[in-house]
Amino acid sequence: MKQFEPARINDQYSLTLNETGNVALSKVGVGIVDHMSYYYTRNDLPLFICRHEPSVNLRTIHDVMVQLDAQLAEMVGCGCLMVGGQNVAINQHII
Repeated sequence: MKQFEPARINDQYSLTLNETGNVALSKVGVGIVDHMSYYYTRNDLPLFICRHEPSVNLRTIHDVMVQLDAQLAEMVGCGCLMVGGQNVAINQHII
């Protein structure tokens, strides 16, 4: 699978989407501090970010989510996204 660039929140925090549809929040000098299922709980992502970095602004959250959405779409398209041991692209009906 293509390795995607982490979506940067600021100079301390970034989010990384993996092939199981989970997003990991990393902090410089610490590593992964939290993770969640981006595929199923996208609407909670702003709260997830703000819980760790309260000063982040809405524009940054929007930009991060757009970047992760694009990565998710590309992963589904290439068959790289596995959820529950199943390839998500297999379940998509192509018309």
